[in-house]
Amino acid sequence: MPLAPASAQWHSESTQHYITASLAGGSGLGTSCNEMIESQLGGEGQVALSYELLHRGFFFSIGVGGDYRLSRYQMANDMVHSFARQDRDGHDISYRYVYSDYKEKQHIACVTVPLFFGYYITDNVYASLGVKASIPLWNRYTTQTLLYTEGEYPNLIDFVSRNVPSYGFYPTMECSGVGIYNAPTLSVSPMAEVGAAFELSRRVSCRLGLYVEYAIPVIWTNNLTELVDYSGVDANPLTQSQENLQNSIMFHSVMNSQMNAAATAYAGQNLFTDMSQYLSFGIRATFRFNIAHGSSKCMCLKD
Repeated sequence: MPLAPASAQWHSESTQHYITASLAGGSGLGTSCNEMIESQLGGEGQVALSYELLHRGFFFSIGVGGDYRLSRYQMANDMVHSFARQDRDGHDISYRYVYSDYKEKQHIACVTVPLFFGYYITDNVYASLGVKASIPLWNRYTTQTLLYTEGEYPNLIDFVSRNVPSYGFYPTMECSGVGIYNAPTLSVSPMAEVGAAFELSRRVSCRLGLYVEYAIPVIWTNNLTELVDYSGVDANPLTQSQENLQNSIMFHSVMNSQMNAAATAYAGQNLFTDMSQYLSFGIRATFRFNIAHGSSKCMCLKD
């Protein structure tokens, strides 16, 4: 009876050494939001260079890399801030800023140190567990929202709203802001990956797998500020203007903020929990370059 073709294993009899280069891309969600903030699907990209050891199917890898992540959040409901003021005629009013479609994007680039342990379950199937330390190098946020203003008079049933600019009641306008947010100084991410492995040439191979990570801040000094800063806005009823409002209002990141004391709901409450965590998942390709001297000996199966 003829013999079946030999099936080479990844279980080398001798220890093999590799330099690896990996590329990854995926999506993610913030997991530390409360009822005021909703997390939306974001995205990320990863690169890494590593040194890897392989012995009898077990592999160990340590390296250095870089991650870029886009996080997206939105306010769950409209937000209203109310201030006791007087109008241009000297009448007492509650002057209200009404926000809708409040959204924030956060961008962060980190240097990372990934550490993996894994095993080749079969010739072409592997699984690994690991941990990754991340230190931010650059981070930025952008805010977009719709805003109109209105006044509540004690002797009127309805609000005087939007279309009386001479009294500071402005129609719906687009407002935006940009700045640097206070990111965790150090985060640690437990990781898991499973996928397929295949050879590209005698000394080059590739792993293609699905990964999941969960970033947890371990060093983070988060001094909270009010979400919206009105300190630069002209509140004088005789000189205020829509242009001044659009140009002078400032927005802080939801990650580093609490609801304004003037808010009609959730006043003073944190928009994020104390530990901002992030779940990400995607696809990773790892190219392995064998740098061991001589050829490896494989334990092959024959029928």
